[in-house]
Amino acid sequence: LTFELVSGPGGLTVGSGGLIGWTPTEAQGPSTNIVTVRVFDNGTPSVSATNSFTLTVNEVNSAPVLTLPANQTINELVPWSASATATDTDSPPNTLTFELVSGPGGLTVGSGGVIGWTPTEAQGPSANTVTVRVFDNGTPSFSATNSFTLTVNEVNSAPMLTLPANQ
Repeated sequence: LTFELVSGPGGLTVGSGGLIGWTPTEAQGPSTNIVTVRVFDNGTPSVSATNSFTLTVNEVNSAPVLTLPANQTINELVPWSASATATDTDSPPNTLTFELVSGPGGLTVGSGGVIGWTPTEAQGPSANTVTVRVFDNGTPSFSATNSFTLTVNEVNSAPMLTLPANQ
């Protein structure tokens, strides 16, 4: 017996021994696909049979991938900002939202991934681990978490001189 694919979704294969194989792509889910296979014998004359079945592909949510800035060294009292980025392989892509998991006081992460901080005089010198999470609005919702280090340099500030008023 020899098998052949008559019709089916892109990428689906039928081996000569009848083994049907397919890994649906993101773009192929969700979908309902009719697969038609024909089998031939080697008799004289050769005869064949054709049959069909339905193959349903469910949509599955994929976790986002989070990319954070590299470890950085910054100066106290100087505003600093960077962006976290994320990708989502779902089609159509899910909405992604960023949040701060942990970090030094005053550091913020906007829902769009902008990270901002102005370290205070008391926060330098220090090494600070910043942990950010991105989550999608898929069902179920998936997330990714990552961290980087912000090292704050101590910066020598000029002293303040206060004199008495004119007398």
